[in-house]
Amino acid sequence: MARWWRRRTRAPRDAAAELIRARVLVECHDEAAAVSSVLASAGYGRNDDVLLRHLVFVPDRHAAAFAARLRPDGYVPAPLLATDPSPPAGLVPVALGRVQAVDAQSVSRERALVGSMTARMGGVVGGWAVLEAADVEPTSG
Repeated sequence: MARWWRRRTRAPRDAAAELIRARVLVECHDEAAAVSSVLASAGYGRNDDVLLRHLVFVPDRHAAAFAARLRPDGYVPAPLLATDPSPPAGLVPVALGRVQAVDAQSVSRERALVGSMTARMGGVVGGWAVLEAADVEPTSG
């Protein structure tokens, strides 16, 4: 039985490596936009694990602490995208991502968490994106 289990257990995905070679599936920089509307307008309906990336702008002195607070939840540093907005004066961009299943409820929950932390650190939210590594095959769940 143990041999069967090991054979079927997948190695954990490396979010940091995947984020480097990822392509954008859905992206939103409008803080007021409903996640369900954004996902629906993009035709997104997958149920497998993809990369969820958040972009925030915080004072430079809080950038490392912001990333450290999300690390226990599996978030890792993510590269900036060409489509990212410019940071407001006095703030620096921090992009973080992790592997997870994405639906309107899960993204909304994560946006609330990230937005709350950003506000407490004197920053602003820059947006979120759903990405997929170019060499990761979608699974059915």
